[in-house]
Amino acid sequence: MAGSRAIVPTQLAIGLGLITLSALLAVGANRFPAEMGFVILPAYVYPWIVAGFLGVVGLLLSYQALTGGFRELDSGNGAIPGGKSGAAWVTGGLVGVALLINLIGFVLAAGLLFACSARGFGSRHPVRDLAIGIALTLPIYWLFNAGLGVSLPSLINIWL
Repeated sequence: MAGSRAIVPTQLAIGLGLITLSALLAVGANRFPAEMGFVILPAYVYPWIVAGFLGVVGLLLSYQALTGGFRELDSGNGAIPGGKSGAAWVTGGLVGVALLINLIGFVLAAGLLFACSARGFGSRHPVRDLAIGIALTLPIYWLFNAGLGVSLPSLINIWL
C-alpha cells in the first residue's frame, strides 16, 4: 500500500479527526482568562501546547493518508496486537495504578502502567519499558507540581 498513491479514506478521517480535536482544544484554551494562571505559566498555555501537538500530528497523518497511506503500518491480518492477553495486560496496568499510586507514588505507578501497556502490545523488555515509563512520567510529575501547582501523589514514597 505504501507504494501506491491512493487516498486512504479511513486514515484520512483519523488525521482530520485529530486536526478537529486540535481546533476544539485551541478554542477551549482561548476561553481561559489571561490573568488566570498557575505557579509558572498561565492556564491557557498547556492546552495550547497539546492543541499544537495534535494539530501537527493530524497534519502529518493526513498528508500520509493522501499520499498512499500511513508509513510503517503493518498490513497484517487486522488482528489486535496482543489479543486478549494484551487487553488483560493493559487492564491490569490500569488496575495496578489505581491500587498502588498512593503506596508507591505517581512516577512508579505510571511507569508500571507504561510497562504493562507495552507488554500488552507485544514488548518483551519489561525493565526497559519500566525505565522508559519512568523517564516519560518524571517531566509530567514536575510540570504538574512546579508548573501547575497541582499535587500528585509523591514522586516516590519515602518508605520505598
